[in-house]
Amino acid sequence: MKIFKKKKALVLIAGIIMAGAAAAAVILTRDGMPKLEINGTGIGREEYLQAVKSVQFDVKAYFRSTYGAETGGDFWTGEYGGEIPYQKLADEAIDLLKYRHAVYDTAEEKGYIQKEEASYTSIVNRMEEENLARKEKKENGEAVYGLTEYSLDQYLDYEMSSFRESYINDSENKDMEVSEEELLSYYENGGAIVGEDGETLPLDETKAALINQIRQNRYEEMIQDRVEDSGVTADMDKLYAFTLNHI
Repeated sequence: MKIFKKKKALVLIAGIIMAGAAAAAVILTRDGMPKLEINGTGIGREEYLQAVKSVQFDVKAYFRSTYGAETGGDFWTGEYGGEIPYQKLADEAIDLLKYRHAVYDTAEEKGYIQKEEASYTSIVNRMEEENLARKEKKENGEAVYGLTEYSLDQYLDYEMSSFRESYINDSENKDMEVSEEELLSYYENGGAIVGEDGETLPLDETKAALINQIRQNRYEEMIQDRVEDSGVTADMDKLYAFTLNHI
């Protein structure tokens, strides 16, 4: 009889422990960031939610234009043509993060930025420092070129644009070399620049601009190849639930 009571007590304790673990898992899913990695790099809560916010308008626009959806009420949990908005929102946020990481990984490999500088926290810190410097210049009556203050989306665009310019102007990047034959082919097959009067501008007058455009196109193709090759590790069910809870 004593042995039976002991076993019963152990079963009860085990049940309590398991229930506690299950409750903790629910809390993690509801309030914490589910595991998400891109090429082995962990994506934190703030970085993910910033990406979600960045694509939210575009996702709404997609469902409005594709399905005529009304974006109020229970829009995010509705189903349109087999697509569910909050799930597409998570998918689009991941795609955006894959692109950003492809750009920063490329910049790191080329030496345009150090590994520790590519983290989300470091990017936010640089933005805050830049905004503070611009604010102080404005208060001191000094000239401030461009924006007086960056949002995070704007600052990310600024940095990624600077990495692109560094890459396309880097003489060590052989994929940025453009032959005369390639330039002529680009010009003759839709790449020519048209002036304000509607006339096609001569090749010799637009050569530098066309070479720059070819290089930008190649850079974007290279980044997109990296995006497609990106490895994503995530529990999508938990991530979808987390996304829906934070819209």
